[in-house]
Amino acid sequence: MTPTTANSQTTIATNAAWFQDNDHYIEAQSRLACYRNIQRIVEREVRGAGQVLDIGNGGFFNYDTTITEHVTAVDLFVPDGPGPTPNSTFRNGSFLALPFPDRSFDCAIQQNVLHHVTGRSVRANHDNMRQCLAEMFRVLRPGGKAVVVESTVGPLFYQFERLVYRPLLWVKRGGHPVTFQYTPRQLMDAAAEVGFELEEFSLIPRGWFILQLGYIWPCILTPAKPVKLVFRRRARG
Repeated sequence: MTPTTANSQTTIATNAAWFQDNDHYIEAQSRLACYRNIQRIVEREVRGAGQVLDIGNGGFFNYDTTITEHVTAVDLFVPDGPGPTPNSTFRNGSFLALPFPDRSFDCAIQQNVLHHVTGRSVRANHDNMRQCLAEMFRVLRPGGKAVVVESTVGPLFYQFERLVYRPLLWVKRGGHPVTFQYTPRQLMDAAAEVGFELEEFSLIPRGWFILQLGYIWPCILTPAKPVKLVFRRRARG
């Protein structure tokens, strides 16, 4: 695997423009069953987890941070400083190069971030995704776990994505940034490449509606399937 750098994420500006202070996006999540299911899943995983790293949350916690020892939230769009709860801290930084020493956390979580860390080509997208998982592995202590909640697609729609990705980069202006979703198998294979062991894979119930490209869609009209993946860094790893 060839490491990438933070500069290889081409959608930094559009992500910032879309997600910073996007109260509509946060409010829409709070109303949909899919995201309430995600909240319950995340709270189950972080409860009592010790030192937790929350990657790419934009300064918005969709779970109760008090159920763990301390949460450090890192994102490109937050300034360094205290978080909204006594046991939370904000840190400015990129998923591709997390600003923490090796083996700093007991648990690392990311919720629907990987498909936003895009580059200028499909290959660059895969490199970025693997680099993000490698960074999660690096900052975890031996025995620590990575919780990946991610919107995924099936193999057929993935092939369609491959065809339209570059043209979309050329023509898309404004609004929700261009994303690139992976299959669950691609995520699991990449995690194994960087040293993780798969502990759990499950589909997250979607309910009737889901957010897609920033808008509420009936689930029947979108190929997106949210999944929960729990990876473990071996105790001797």
